[in-house]
Amino acid sequence: MNNAATASDQLNTLKLLRILKKWKKQLLQILVASAIAGFIITLPFIMKPMYKSAAVLYPANLSPYSKETPTEQMVQLLSSEDVRDSLVKTFHLYKHYRIDSVNGFPWYEVMKRMDDNISVGKNQYEAIEVAVVDEDPKMAQQLCAGLIHFMDQKAKSLIHIRALEVARINKEMMDHEKAIMDSLDLSMTSIRINYGITDFEQQAGSFAREYYRVLASGAANAKMATTQKNFEEKGAEYMFLKETLWRVRGTYNDYRKNYESAINDSKKELDFHNTISPPLVPEKKDSPKRALIMLMFSLSVMLVAVIVIVYQEQYRDRLFQQLEA
Repeated sequence: MNNAATASDQLNTLKLLRILKKWKKQLLQILVASAIAGFIITLPFIMKPMYKSAAVLYPANLSPYSKETPTEQMVQLLSSEDVRDSLVKTFHLYKHYRIDSVNGFPWYEVMKRMDDNISVGKNQYEAIEVAVVDEDPKMAQQLCAGLIHFMDQKAKSLIHIRALEVARINKEMMDHEKAIMDSLDLSMTSIRINYGITDFEQQAGSFAREYYRVLASGAANAKMATTQKNFEEKGAEYMFLKETLWRVRGTYNDYRKNYESAINDSKKELDFHNTISPPLVPEKKDSPKRALIMLMFSLSVMLVAVIVIVYQEQYRDRLFQQLEA
């Protein structure tokens, strides 16, 4: 049974070869015609050549918002609508892509075209690869460089906004602590003026030595009694106010440092990428691959032609067999 099947397969193969030999002239003509057709459809005025400009970057100075890595954050920034909207406005992409900016769905069309022409991703080394294809090689390079520039601007804007928010919060806390400091200082000033206590610890030590000396000599007076009463009534309060003021002043200084740091961050002009390979003006087209297209087109036409010829031959043989029967 296996031998019969093998013999049948060989017979079919031989029959196919005989059919191809019989139609070799026509197949050769079809091959030449398909090659010419492939050559024509890949001409520049029919299939526009596309040029690619690419860059390789590493992220820098980016602060993560969640669990994402700086590389993933840069990918999000490069793909953001704000960045692409800046490209559309700066390089007049409605006009460049020949899109009607009034009728239909212009924003959808221009974003779709940019999705087709711009690719952003990370490679195995955690670097960012940015590539832009366009009919104009110079425009491809400008769009690639512009994408990186506006990504920097977007990152800078986010950091400035966040820094200003941090500065605002710390300024509010500074004002709160300053009000407490002013209140404490006012209370201490009142004690200094009304009770003569300016430095309780030093005054108390000096007064104690003098008081006991005078007391031993029997020359105590009303002034010393008043001073002793003032120390007893307001000494503890003065010390409490002084210690509280010291702690509040420390908290105030911490908020002030945070505020000044945030203000400095809001004014920083940073780049948020390190360029490994800059975008260049491409010298050769990236697509279409003319030879590949011609080859695939010719092979496809030849395959269809062979199928049609074999089907016709088989159908004709079957028809003759039915007529003879």
